[in-house]
Amino acid sequence: MRILRNNKAFVLLVLVMLVAAGGTLLISGGRYAEAPMQYASGGLTPEQYAQRQDDMHRRLVGELPAAALDAAIRVPLSPVEIDAVEKAPRYVSPMKVGIVKPLTPGIDLSGLTRSGSGRGPSRGEEAAANATRDGGFVWARVISSENAGGIRLHVENFSLPRNAELYFYSRSGQAFGPYTESGPHGNGDFWTTAVFASEGILQVRVHAPVSDEDLRGISLRVTEAGMITSRFVRDVQISLEAPPPPGWPCGNPNCLVDATCSTTAAPAVPAKLAEAKMEWIQGAFIYTCTGGLISDNNPNATNYFLTANHCLSKNNTAANVSFYWRFATSSCPASSCPSNGGWPYVTSGSTVAASGRKGDFTLLHLNANPPSGSVFLGWTNAPVANTNGAHLYRISNPNFGPQVYSQHDVSTTAGTCSGWPRGERIYSKDIVGAIDGGSSGSSVLNASSQIVGQLSGICGTNINNPCDAASNATVDGAFAFYYATVQPILNP
Repeated sequence: MRILRNNKAFVLLVLVMLVAAGGTLLISGGRYAEAPMQYASGGLTPEQYAQRQDDMHRRLVGELPAAALDAAIRVPLSPVEIDAVEKAPRYVSPMKVGIVKPLTPGIDLSGLTRSGSGRGPSRGEEAAANATRDGGFVWARVISSENAGGIRLHVENFSLPRNAELYFYSRSGQAFGPYTESGPHGNGDFWTTAVFASEGILQVRVHAPVSDEDLRGISLRVTEAGMITSRFVRDVQISLEAPPPPGWPCGNPNCLVDATCSTTAAPAVPAKLAEAKMEWIQGAFIYTCTGGLISDNNPNATNYFLTANHCLSKNNTAANVSFYWRFATSSCPASSCPSNGGWPYVTSGSTVAASGRKGDFTLLHLNANPPSGSVFLGWTNAPVANTNGAHLYRISNPNFGPQVYSQHDVSTTAGTCSGWPRGERIYSKDIVGAIDGGSSGSSVLNASSQIVGQLSGICGTNINNPCDAASNATVDGAFAFYYATVQPILNP
């Protein structure tokens, strides 16, 4: 066996190779696994995405049958229903931002005739259809909810011929689709992405040449509508003490710190390009949490996203999640709050790769690429839960609003909550800023910008006040605790 005389050079070479490959490193006398930070290149830029939305919207509006605007299906929202969402306790997680209601009358499109009337239960609806200039065919229907800030639709029994597409859009510029053939999940059942307006337009486009068989082959039902309430859409200001000035805090308590103003918090900066505001439908409500892109050493897959198990853990829920990337204020100090309508990058859909109540984690695999230039945060399974005073950093999207920044120091003396033992969870005290409802699932980083966990919530004696750092501790699920479960996926 050949002996290398320059042992220092050899060790340095091995370390460099391990870091580059995301392998294991010898740290503080023990072996810990790591993965490096990576950058996304497969998605569109926000500018390209916005241009695509604009082009799609112009085309759809240009072909909208005028008669479709005359008879909208209306979905009322009562004050009691709105209060069930907007007045829910702050400490209940995941946070509700909307409600699901039956669509009455529903839409049941079982084929079309050249006149635009339905062939099945849809007959007699005041839907409208037009032939297009290029020999195609368009059908449309409007759904409105006067007190809603955003609308999603549940589409079932969805089947289109190969030359047909379904879109859902608003008059103000948002447009989503095309949904084709058996839908994005291949089973004829899905939720459209939300448009942020009090009405949305459902539109089928059949491309020329159009046969009677093509029209007969169109099938879809819309049975439910999900409405995001206006509090979580308009620029609302909330303060625990007095009404704040225009702009920040964008619906947040005044102890929270605008992430756009946290440029000096270097360890958290990469997370601004990794974290996303989440929104999904589960049962009778629409919910929100936060999560972040996580790096991997898997040669067979990528686009993994880490959030909390208590947010979601099932594929039927993960399938309808929308991810709002880089949702943040545009200046510091903020002159205005970002608008959900027309936000420059939204993707939809995911599957559950792994999940666990212990450690409170869910690892998702995204159905669509995040924006080009997004950051997949590196990670380490080196434990920090018992390292008193260790600095932790976070970017999150509380209250369905823009990104906020917070710093927390690990506390080994903070009291623990039942079912959240120290070691499985990381207890810390807020040093700068804070978290609030909707921050759940956000990545918590060490001083090297590596993920060491994700947010579970608050533990303390005044948990309905996120600004009371003296009475409360911030609690994260510990990546080191559940690493063995995600290792076959992230570091096979």
